[in-house]
Amino acid sequence: MVSLHHINQCLELPGSGGKELTAKESAELEKRFYERRWESSSTELSSEERDRLAITVASVPEDCRSVLDVGCGDGRVSQLLRRVREGLLVAFDLSLAALRRFPPPGCCGSAEFLPFADRVFDLVMATEIMEHLPQAVYVCALQEMARVAQRYILVTVPNNENLNENIAVCPACGSRFHVWGHRRTYTSTELAKVFSGFRIARIFSFGSKIATYNRCLLWVRMRLAGACCWEEQTVCYACGSARRPEPRWPLLARGCDSLNYRFWGRVFQRSSWLLALFEREF
Repeated sequence: MVSLHHINQCLELPGSGGKELTAKESAELEKRFYERRWESSSTELSSEERDRLAITVASVPEDCRSVLDVGCGDGRVSQLLRRVREGLLVAFDLSLAALRRFPPPGCCGSAEFLPFADRVFDLVMATEIMEHLPQAVYVCALQEMARVAQRYILVTVPNNENLNENIAVCPACGSRFHVWGHRRTYTSTELAKVFSGFRIARIFSFGSKIATYNRCLLWVRMRLAGACCWEEQTVCYACGSARRPEPRWPLLARGCDSLNYRFWGRVFQRSSWLLALFEREF
């Protein structure tokens, strides 16, 4: 087993109330902005991101000699894995801008169709992509990953996320969307069931603790105070506006945040991520 200490030493990456979008509209708009996000994204890693990558790579079984990284993004997981493990590693992503950051072999395409033979890779890896996929693509992607995996599938997803906590409302066009483009949430029980023909070899939560927002306070914050989630890099998928929305009642929004932080959030917390390693049953 590769040690976390060795993995961390290799982590120095070079350059390192509005309208609801339909599923089809959301998928088309997100794809439109996907290239732009990778073209402008930073390769610098936070300490939390470094830890997440190290734990993910350390969970790859020792007997894997060929790996497909589905939805590899800029290849930060693959780059680390390549540094600590020998063997074939193929990067696969929808974005050419992302693939340009990672040395070949790479392949551009959608996860709903993986252009590889059955059971050709010892392990198929999908880190932080399953929560993003439109439903039709998601169903096909699960089947495709199971088809091309010879022995293992390794996935990481956000842990038991309340999607409403991260909903933004664009002040320019009124569109509602998740700030990170998430479409579904997982508990460990739900994640364990996603791949037919595979059993769970290992599943656990990890990462920094996140305070859960009380659902009643969240309703007051969003519906009455008119406050929503918005981050520095947030851009509306529908119109491209980066203008931050202002709450209708900012004092009420701050009061909800304070109450949640002082009471509910101190007690009810969850780890950031879920990791699951699946092994083929036959």
